Amino acid sequence: MKVAGHKIILGPLLAVVSCAISPCEAAVQVRDTRPFEATGKKQSARNSDRESFEELKARAEAALEGDRIPEAIRLYARATKLQPDWSEGWWHLATLLFDAQRFAEARDAFAHFVSVEKKQPGPGFAMLGLSEFQLAHYAKALESLETSLRLGVGTDPAFVREVLFHDGILNAHMGNPELALKRLTLSANQIAAANGEAPEDAVFADIKLLDAFGIAALRMPNLPSDLTEEQIPLVRAAGRAQALIALQDRVSAETELKQLVALYTSQPGVNYMYGVFLLKEHPSLSVDAFRREIEVSPSDAAPRIQLALEFLRTGDYPEGLTYAKEAVVLAPKNFVAHVACGRLWQETGKTDRALQELQAAVKLAPGSPDAHFALSRALWKAGRKSEAERERAEFERLKAVVDAADR
Repeated sequence: MKVAGHKIILGPLLAVVSCAISPCEAAVQVRDTRPFEATGKKQSARNSDRESFEELKARAEAALEGDRIPEAIRLYARATKLQPDWSEGWWHLATLLFDAQRFAEARDAFAHFVSVEKKQPGPGFAMLGLSEFQLAHYAKALESLETSLRLGVGTDPAFVREVLFHDGILNAHMGNPELALKRLTLSANQIAAANGEAPEDAVFADIKLLDAFGIAALRMPNLPSDLTEEQIPLVRAAGRAQALIALQDRVSAETELKQLVALYTSQPGVNYMYGVFLLKEHPSLSVDAFRREIEVSPSDAAPRIQLALEFLRTGDYPEGLTYAKEAVVLAPKNFVAHVACGRLWQETGKTDRALQELQAAVKLAPGSPDAHFALSRALWKAGRKSEAERERAEFERLKAVVDAADR
């Protein structure tokens, strides 16, 4: 990350973060950079510390403006030690350390920054997440990136795209491919918006993004950097198709997907990806795609969940229940499997079994609006109206939270 004035340029990340701490247009008043010399007049310890801080601050700013990076790091470290609540100092120190690839120290400095910055901590959480990513602390990185997106990353498009990209690949890596695709779609849409004359070409030129799309669409646990040479053609082809879906060019996406299935029908994830696409375009055809996925990946619960939900939609409850029960056995901690199974039990008149599955779903995913809604309906049918009303209220509360986050 190269620091230039009040803008931090992330070299390897290709992102620019505008200074969120002090006005970017404010001129920096550079004080005398000579070592502080005590006057003959005796001063209180507090005043001495204050003047030492002001001296260090001025010298640090001068070193930063002069591109004397090692000196700037030393001075910002000393100044923030003297005044731990100086958020701007922590920001400069942290970004300089990040650029120097001293990621553990950068992580600690960004952690200090977000603890003292009260107005705009979002960009700091983003950089904290990127530092944790470099240290391969992926769970912590994802938590910080999600926090940054919730609080606001800022307005610089390049930096926002980088945050969305890393959040996307980490969600895919941590087993949340649906959320990963949402993040990556936002990133692709930003690229397209910035390249109005040739939006698809601009997205296709971003090979990292295509690989991330492919990994998430195929529900692979890999990071892009983990792909083998043998995996890359499959992943990139899937990425192209998913990028077209993100750009809402569904005609071209269907063509790409048919070619993908023709070439890689025996590869895990391919038929599932096609089935998900068909749910919107040709839902009746999705059944065959999901069944082919089960043949390729017999221990995978995901295609069974999709089949259960599709048969729930069409009213073929016994068939749907067969797949839902199999999904619960294969993935007992998957709350969607329990929701699907519970709703199907309810439709077949087995209210007790429905409540058992739906209560399990809420326990597994207390933050899911869908789980609470399904449980509220089952409780109402069971005549437990006060409990049903509580679940309905929780559904409405959680839905409002989710809708606000999506906006």
